[in-house]
Amino acid sequence: MSLLPTLALAAAVFTAGAAAADPRDEARVRQIALGIPTNVDLRNFDAIQPLFADPVVIDYTSLWGGEPQTMRPAELMAAWRGIVPGFDATWHEISDLQVKVTGDRATATSRVDGRHWLGEQVWRPVGRYDFQLARQGDAWKVTRMTLTVTEERGDRKLVDQARARAGKAAGE
Repeated sequence: MSLLPTLALAAAVFTAGAAAADPRDEARVRQIALGIPTNVDLRNFDAIQPLFADPVVIDYTSLWGGEPQTMRPAELMAAWRGIVPGFDATWHEISDLQVKVTGDRATATSRVDGRHWLGEQVWRPVGRYDFQLARQGDAWKVTRMTLTVTEERGDRKLVDQARARAGKAAGE
């Protein structure tokens, strides 16, 4: 007795039961996963803040240690404003973006190569971004953002210099 008819029937039932994700939702999730790092580089924090759920979990533990932080989007923007503008330029190169939408939940995963310049020096954390999103009303919001660093190039001390420069520019 052949298993092929049974496997074909099982595959047909599984496929029929799994509704295809709306490609518009996938596009919206992609826009968010690409828009966050792009707008960080543009220092357009007001455009980023509404993309995050309140609260949101930010996990940079592979870079800084400690524990993931649960914060309000405004707190996250304040933290980024306290560092990013202190660099002369930044560029978060995103590649291999994979998106999966299941109902009102979604994930987005990509490679990231974050370049941060001060003068001729550059600091480059390289790794992966993982976003978890939830539909809230008619919008997708990031509920968790994780950076997993697999490689680090350059001098991490540039972050302290950038933080000091950003503080001076903000009048602190």
